[in-house]
Amino acid sequence: MKLYIVCVSLFFTSILIAGCGACQAQTIKDTSAKSSSFVTNIPFNGNLEGFVVASCNKCNLGKKGDKKCSMGIKVGDKVLRINDKNHDHKAAHAPDGICNSLRVAYVQGQVMMNYLDAQRFELLEAPIK
Repeated sequence: MKLYIVCVSLFFTSILIAGCGACQAQTIKDTSAKSSSFVTNIPFNGNLEGFVVASCNKCNLGKKGDKKCSMGIKVGDKVLRINDKNHDHKAAHAPDGICNSLRVAYVQGQVMMNYLDAQRFELLEAPIK
């Protein structure tokens, strides 16, 4: 009888301590809101939106076979070239330019093969002191 009381007491105590279960993650996504997440993998549908690491493909992202500098992003282990994204080569070699540093960018677009067809690409600027 004592064992039965202990088991029942532990069962109800675990229920009381565990909480209501109402704090589970929300899985419904609001498609009208912009994403503020850091993208770590490419979605199955190829639609990419959020913050990524951006830099020069040749200088910083490991594409040594490229003949010239080009803007690219890194999503997880995959490096993607940005389609039709030209950069100012002189500004790229500044101390905070894409050839000398990794930057954070907000992107929105469609991944195709090893390219991102970007509808939106914005490098974040440093906050004003």
